[in-house]
Amino acid sequence: MKTIYLDNAATSPMDPRVIEVMTEAMRGTFGNPSSIHASGRDARHKLDSARMAAAKSIGAGFNEIIFTSGGTEADNLALSGTAHALKEKGRHIITSSIEHHAVLHTCAQLEKEGFEVTYLPVDEQGRVSVADVESALREDTILVSIMYGNNEVGTVQPISEIGELVRSRGSLLHTDAVQAFGMKK
Repeated sequence: MKTIYLDNAATSPMDPRVIEVMTEAMRGTFGNPSSIHASGRDARHKLDSARMAAAKSIGAGFNEIIFTSGGTEADNLALSGTAHALKEKGRHIITSSIEHHAVLHTCAQLEKEGFEVTYLPVDEQGRVSVADVESALREDTILVSIMYGNNEVGTVQPISEIGELVRSRGSLLHTDAVQAFGMKK
């Protein structure tokens, strides 16, 4: 029986061209990119080129790109780092009840550390209401984390509207956009 793989939102087969470039880099680019010798400079050049390409692809600045092992580590770093950096300003975080476990587990850990998390419901389409976000915002809200494209049902959240609202109230917005990378709106 032939297998048909339908979970490409979770992970996809790697493009052979990517495998080729990665294999070449692993075989020939072994220098420490922080070293000043030729191998290090070569590694730095390749790392910087990758950082520039990633930044350009999402309209970010070169220095705004941090490479992690994947989406889970990136979510953990963003949520924990922001919460701890802003804990003197407030300890309230807002997220939805259908976030990826990378966000939900981090929020649960932050609750154990004394942060308060509001978990917003979603409608029958899996969509977060902008009005619910507005109602949940408080003076001590430091962070709102709503995924852009849901990894289970594909719902795209009204992230622009949520972002405008959150920004107007002086809080920060985190969005897990792994599932939406490359989507055009």
